[in-house]
Amino acid sequence: MDLMKIGKQLQDQRKQHNMSQEDLAAKLNISRQAISKWENGTSLPSFTNVIAISNLFDISLDELIKEDPALIKKFEHEKIGLTKVETIITVGFVLAFIVLGVCYFYGVTSHEMMDWISLFELVTGIGFLTNIKWKLFNKSLNKRAVIFGILLLALFLIPQIMNAIPEIIKGIDQGISYGS
Repeated sequence: MDLMKIGKQLQDQRKQHNMSQEDLAAKLNISRQAISKWENGTSLPSFTNVIAISNLFDISLDELIKEDPALIKKFEHEKIGLTKVETIITVGFVLAFIVLGVCYFYGVTSHEMMDWISLFELVTGIGFLTNIKWKLFNKSLNKRAVIFGILLLALFLIPQIMNAIPEIIKGIDQGISYGS
C-alpha cells in the first residue's frame, strides 16, 4: 500500500463522515494542504492532531496508529509537552506567586509593587502584542471570543483609567500652579 496507514485511515474516516478535506481542516484548525499531505503519505500529523482526529471520529488511538511504524517512530522522537497557551498560563501563575513571595519577604509594600508592576505590564504587554501573528489570531476568533475579549480589555482598562485620571488632574493642577 502506498499510503501510510494513518493516511488511509484518515481518508476512510473522512469519507465515512461525509467530510471534504476542507471540512476536516477547518475542524482541526489547519490547512487543507496538511490533510492532503497526510492522506497521500508525504507527511505525518503531530500527536496533538492524531488525538484530535481520534476524538473527532470517535475511534481509538490504537486504531489510528497501529501498524504504522513511520508514525510510531515520529511520536517516539516528538516532544510532547504543554502548548504555548498552557505554558503562558502555568508559568505566569508560578511567576506571579514567586514575585509576590519575594516582595513580601523583602518588605516591599503593595503600593511600591503596583508602581513597578504597572511599568512592567506596559512593556511586556507591548512586547506580547507586537509578537502575535494577527492574521492567524483573527482567524481563530469566533463571536463569543470577541465578546469575552472586549469584556476582558474593558475590565483591565477600568482600574487603569481610574488610577490615571486623578494623577493626570493632579499633574495638570500642579503644572498650572507652577506656571503662575
